[in-house]
Amino acid sequence: MFRILLIVLLVVVLCIGAAIGYFNAQPIHFDYLAGQIELPLIALVVVDFLLAVLLTLLVCSTRILSLKSEARRLKRQLANTEAELKNLRELSLKDG
Repeated sequence: MFRILLIVLLVVVLCIGAAIGYFNAQPIHFDYLAGQIELPLIALVVVDFLLAVLLTLLVCSTRILSLKSEARRLKRQLANTEAELKNLRELSLKDG
């Protein structure tokens, strides 16, 4: 049920975005540091969105990689601790 609701919401948002793009197709004059360009407003919005997504992925990927590395280290530590605990239990059974 949740997945269907999410898909419907996504389709609604995409339709609204397409309508906004269609009704804002007139070109605008955009000045930036290296020059100027004339392009449709929706193109500027899409490019801005894509740049924000790429920057976010770049920033988050470093954090994700460090967390994966820490998770691997902790799994190795857990395996070593479990092996040591197993050895101690076997040792105590042999002595008793």
